[in-house]
Amino acid sequence: MQMLREMLDHAQQAAQDCARALQRAQSEQTQAEAKLRNLQEFAEQYRLQLAEQQSRGGEWSRVRDLRGFLDRVAAAQAAQRVEVERAIARCGEHMRAWTSARQKHKAYEVLLAQEEGLALAQRRKVQQAELQDWSLNRRPGFADSAPDSQNSRFDDSQNPRSGANPDSR
Repeated sequence: MQMLREMLDHAQQAAQDCARALQRAQSEQTQAEAKLRNLQEFAEQYRLQLAEQQSRGGEWSRVRDLRGFLDRVAAAQAAQRVEVERAIARCGEHMRAWTSARQKHKAYEVLLAQEEGLALAQRRKVQQAELQDWSLNRRPGFADSAPDSQNSRFDDSQNPRSGANPDSR
């Protein structure tokens, strides 16, 4: 049973480690998604500036620079989408690892509970056998140890109040 307890402790530690790794992965995913949203908002702001420059008939060099910048932001968005997908995949891997570790921990808990139940049943069985052995093999020094012996304290023939007169028999 001690070995099962050690295995349970080890499985619990592994599950906790997996849970911490999952939390880090989820945090990284959240950060990657936030960065992508920021890039999308940033790109939208520059698209609006480009549209405004083009509608006003702004300088050609300024329009060209905004288009080039928007191309770089689009490339950054594509790279960030890839990073978000990687973060999602890492979260999935950590979730599966945590689930597996948690299932293992639960399995050891069930096994330990079963072993403890069996040990308790065995102790009760031994106690019952000892009690039965004791009741069948009482020592002769006890007042009620032999079925044919009479305890004078409970013998009605010796009790004057019982109405039984030993001489009248």
